[in-house]
Amino acid sequence: MATEPRIIVKEEKVTISENEVSNVMKSSDYAIIGAFDSEITDLTLVRNAREAHQLFGTTGTVGAFKGTDDIDNLFRGVSTLLVANITTWSDDDTPVAQTTLTTEKLEAALAKLHNERFNTLFIAEELTDAQQTIVSAWLDAEFEAKFPHGQIAQLSKSTAADYATSVGKFNNNVYYINTQQITALGTSMDLNMSTAYIAGIIAGLDVDKSLTSKIIEGVTAVSPEYSTVAGEMGASLLNLNVPFLKCRNRRLQTYYCVNSTLPDELDLYINRTRDSILDNLAVETYLGEKNSPKTENGVTTLIEGLKKRYIDLNLISDLTYHTNKTSSKCFDVIIDEMLFDDIIDTINVTYSIGVQ
Repeated sequence: MATEPRIIVKEEKVTISENEVSNVMKSSDYAIIGAFDSEITDLTLVRNAREAHQLFGTTGTVGAFKGTDDIDNLFRGVSTLLVANITTWSDDDTPVAQTTLTTEKLEAALAKLHNERFNTLFIAEELTDAQQTIVSAWLDAEFEAKFPHGQIAQLSKSTAADYATSVGKFNNNVYYINTQQITALGTSMDLNMSTAYIAGIIAGLDVDKSLTSKIIEGVTAVSPEYSTVAGEMGASLLNLNVPFLKCRNRRLQTYYCVNSTLPDELDLYINRTRDSILDNLAVETYLGEKNSPKTENGVTTLIEGLKKRYIDLNLISDLTYHTNKTSSKCFDVIIDEMLFDDIIDTINVTYSIGVQ
């Protein structure tokens, strides 16, 4: 029986040593699921904030259309934005917008985004644990089909135990979980807009850049402010590998990301680079080709070129792999290890004093 040609990507856990399609250094093609002030419900690609506002509205009352609220902040770094609008309208003489992100609407939006090429998924809403479970399962399925996406999410809980439960619903495909409202560029933002601002910052970063200990441009205040003293919320979030912002200089009003290690225990830059490598590994070119030694040589040449490119760009330290024909119809490409440099989180400064 004939089957649809496919590529299956699976992660093999390895021990980590302690010792973009057009441009691999960028990962700024985003998709957004949210409520917009528009009747357009078809999946729509926009390339700048002006086009997005023309099609999907301009913010009036903040929070009325959370997707519309996020346009400007996302386009601080995003190059393209795939919009999945979940707003529906009543049949009244004066139509009323229905903007609640129900589970049914979430699943419908994810179905529209199935097998679409983009780097990062942003949902303009805080999800319930049940909804996040759906999104995580969808991201896993997309990853397995060689459509890797990273999620930037928002989360607001009152206790460390609640955070632990909710963070447990995320998988390896997460780039940031925001728990703070920020003030940036003179504007006090709600949690949703704050998360979009951070998402825009991440979109503007090369994929090999970490946020750990880096100043977040434009941010002058955060709420809540976390303490990392044992027993405090900040310490709990660090233990859960949830990144957050902390004041570095109160006088200068500068804030930095304490640590961008994520729930999979890998840094933001490692997760983004991993997805970039898999996205740029164009083995789908060989679907429909003869399963022959010539094909194996072609695949090997492809991987060697990608490996050299990423090493030359200092995105990875090494990439080891092997290939083999497992049946008349199946060809294996096994990436044994992507080797990354770890992030420096400790610097020892030693001094001595001499008196003459």
